[in-house]
Amino acid sequence: MNEKEMNSVCKIINNDTKRPRKVKIIPNVLSSTECDKIIQEAEIFADDNNWTKKRHEEYPTTDNEITNDWLSYNKILSKIYTKIIPTISKELKIKRDYIGINEIFVAKYDMKGQKSLQKHEDGSEFSFVISLNDEYEGGGTFFTKLKKKIILPKGSAVVFSGKETHKGIKITSGTRYIVTGFLNIFNEDYCDDL
Repeated sequence: MNEKEMNSVCKIINNDTKRPRKVKIIPNVLSSTECDKIIQEAEIFADDNNWTKKRHEEYPTTDNEITNDWLSYNKILSKIYTKIIPTISKELKIKRDYIGINEIFVAKYDMKGQKSLQKHEDGSEFSFVISLNDEYEGGGTFFTKLKKKIILPKGSAVVFSGKETHKGIKITSGTRYIVTGFLNIFNEDYCDDL
């Protein structure tokens, strides 16, 4: 795909009427054991560093960024490159090599803190959510214009255009953990600069 074709893809992604309105569920991205280990590592990290609550200025979440210091980082990266990016590539006919990772983080919704996330668009061309557990009630992701509610089984993911308006549905009991990622074409500013 040449630069002209990539610019055309960016224009489609950024156009609310031309963008494909798809959400794709990918089952079994992570095993139950892998999910449990990520939650455990997230809580240990938060014990030492707290949960951040203002990293994302416009739509803050209770989260912590997953960096290469995390034991689970390489496992998550492997799943992104072998399961998530190929799905996006196939659905939107974009060469895999053109899709890069901007950010990966664990978000936590619980009854003592953040219970939901208001309607928003992500700052990425593509986004994904992986469910790490199912010991909660309520929750899930609602896609506003599609009028579609997605509640994922533990270990499964949903991928979608970051420009698709969505919200985190309020949990009513328990604690919900997810891995969320923001992916872009080439780098974080490629489509934004057009």
